[in-house]
Amino acid sequence: MTTADPIPAASTAWWLPEYVDELADALAQRRSRLWQLTSPGELAAWALAEPEPAPLDPGPAAFEGDWADGLDGTQQAAWALAGWVTRMTVPEAAATAGRHWLLSRVDQGGGPLLRLTVGVLETFGVLEDGAEVWLRVLAAPLDSAVEAGALDEEEWERRGVELLRDGTKTLSEDKYLLRCPDIRTAQWLLRQPPVMAGARMLNGWVAAGPFPFKSRYRPEIAARAWLAAETLLGAESPAASPMGGQGFDRPYTGSAVPAELPAQRSFDAAAYRAGVNEHDRLCRALVDHLAASGLRVGAGLAGVNIDLAWRDTKGRQFIAEVKSVVGGNEVEQLRLGLGQVLEYRHRLATLGMWVTPVLIVSRFTDRAWPAICSENHVILLQGEGTSDWTVALTRGREPHAGAGDR
Repeated sequence: MTTADPIPAASTAWWLPEYVDELADALAQRRSRLWQLTSPGELAAWALAEPEPAPLDPGPAAFEGDWADGLDGTQQAAWALAGWVTRMTVPEAAATAGRHWLLSRVDQGGGPLLRLTVGVLETFGVLEDGAEVWLRVLAAPLDSAVEAGALDEEEWERRGVELLRDGTKTLSEDKYLLRCPDIRTAQWLLRQPPVMAGARMLNGWVAAGPFPFKSRYRPEIAARAWLAAETLLGAESPAASPMGGQGFDRPYTGSAVPAELPAQRSFDAAAYRAGVNEHDRLCRALVDHLAASGLRVGAGLAGVNIDLAWRDTKGRQFIAEVKSVVGGNEVEQLRLGLGQVLEYRHRLATLGMWVTPVLIVSRFTDRAWPAICSENHVILLQGEGTSDWTVALTRGREPHAGAGDR
């Protein structure tokens, strides 16, 4: 890897643990005063971690008076968004203000523009009248999201978000320029985990480079936006996670067979009971397996009726669809389960939630299924044992879905 190619072009999903190591290795090749405050490994981990804003105190500078004085509601929203993006996407933001980044207020003919410059690159801008917001991000996380089917391009188009290849010549990063028609759309866009990862990775990369604009730094601009961001953080933060901190909506309570089953001529009560019991057995097998590693598992996520959901120790969000295979229904259950978990992943992606989908079945005899699931970035697990489960869930892929299964 060279400094002209900070992020590998491989199709590895950006949330995998090894991706942090690859980014850290790329950053380590750069000589930077930034390493007086952090390290390449720490910066890489920060870029791909659950996003949190830099704390209010200490800020980049003191600010006297009320930051909102003289600003109408739309202008206040623009300043809040500018401060939020700064505090969320610039590494070591308070300590690096004026040395690795600046926030400026300029008039480019379309009204006052709040513009964030990190290193040699302008990475964010919002017009004070809210008529346009733009953001530069590293391309790798978005490309991975598109490949995995976790980025809804039709939803982006419906909301008026433009996704453009950015040709700005800085350090030859492969990046996108995202344009939003208004501040509300920008807040929605920033809920998308690949977008936040792309913004942090790009800002971390350019922050480690030269910063030639120290004379243009106005600490009062940075301090005002820094304070303004608190209004956004106190309301609905662009990166607020709909799932809360535990990674599921409610505890898993098990499946139950009604005492009185419906009386239908074609209804096989014994088969139904067997299916429900097997479904519960599979669910509890996974719950117990993850509990042994200290992980809590529940049901549902952000209102989507998912069988099981959890976060691992690295903060990755998983969802699982569980299908019992009893009698001769193996093919039907596999088809149904894969369709369901892909639907759930899509619905959660539109809420800005990046998840790793898992399909758990009692058994599969057709060896094409591991490859089918792998091609759709779904982890396939059998319920006959758990020897491979830890490996599959740690690596983020089904362990048998290699070339030999195709």
